[in-house]
Amino acid sequence: MRRMSPKTQAFAAVAFLFIALSSSKSPLHPLGVTALSSRVPDRYAEVSGNMKDERLILPTSGIEAQVISCSPTNVKADKPPLIFLHGSFHGAWCWQEHYIPYFVDQGFPCIALSWRGTGGTSAGEGVKKIKILEHCQDLQGLLDLLPTILGRDDRPKPILVSHSMAGIYVMKFLEECWKEGKKPRDLFAGIALLCSTPPSGNGKATMRVLKRSLRDAYKITVGFVLKKVNTDATICRLCFFGGNPKVLEDGTIDDLGVSDDDIARYQSYFERDSQAVLDVVDLSKNLPSKLVDSGGQSPFVKDLPPSIVIGAADDFVVDKIGVEESCRYFGLDQPVFVDSPHDVMLTQKWQNGANALLTWIEKDVLDQ
Repeated sequence: MRRMSPKTQAFAAVAFLFIALSSSKSPLHPLGVTALSSRVPDRYAEVSGNMKDERLILPTSGIEAQVISCSPTNVKADKPPLIFLHGSFHGAWCWQEHYIPYFVDQGFPCIALSWRGTGGTSAGEGVKKIKILEHCQDLQGLLDLLPTILGRDDRPKPILVSHSMAGIYVMKFLEECWKEGKKPRDLFAGIALLCSTPPSGNGKATMRVLKRSLRDAYKITVGFVLKKVNTDATICRLCFFGGNPKVLEDGTIDDLGVSDDDIARYQSYFERDSQAVLDVVDLSKNLPSKLVDSGGQSPFVKDLPPSIVIGAADDFVVDKIGVEESCRYFGLDQPVFVDSPHDVMLTQKWQNGANALLTWIEKDVLDQ
């Protein structure tokens, strides 16, 4: 078979994108699905707490989920637990490297869930697509297990911290709570979205990229739809980590805090965690944007706990307009932008997002 030229490949990829958009009218970014466990690098052990990597049965679904948790050992303050929720191509492992140690050191119990089909959470034999309400079901199951995970008799109100695609799962979960007559502020101490997929999904954002640059549209398409982030280091770096290493004036190389070995390790995780996709046809019928008012606000905006929407100034995946859409959904005046690429938790700039999150928690959550 004759190989396609790069120009023909680009045209085919963009054409594929148009076909996917027209058929699903929903986000294109896939959700990883496997049942393999994450390897934890030695550096993760350097944390002032008791790090656990457990497989727990979620009472809402019977799914055996990977739950990584760590509680401070020498802190008396009763701070709310942080629940970290990852986006597509990732697992709970992505929070272990920096964010969990950082926030445990600040006195916060930390919990990270691997969504159904990622990390060490099985999706079920032969399952290739996950519905958004199944993710909502699993999040509820995790909340039901909080006393067990934390070793407490009561169920504290946690702070939800979601990244990328997990943001839209959280929006849908809040919508379902509202439909059941529950007020989000009675369930959570706070809600934080980092580089979140907007409530209308990725479809509109993809069209904006197409208008801006066919080259960027091609890279995003082959990166996520064709899963080149798993095998192409350049596209992987561009989509998640801020681009290729740069040669500085003194001849040294700035790899943005992500070495070639890191890229190879992350790609092995991405490959494992992207064997199936989110059911985008189902998602198109359940987008949170379907219930917003004329100003883009959610129907439960008055019942929300303290919330923050954080965007990354160097995000190749989620643009400023998308971040602002999420901000309106939560009834916020404006988002907070930090100097970071899309994966705010994994590059040398990880502390920019972590500091913004901590500042908000101390000011708007703990002082309430």
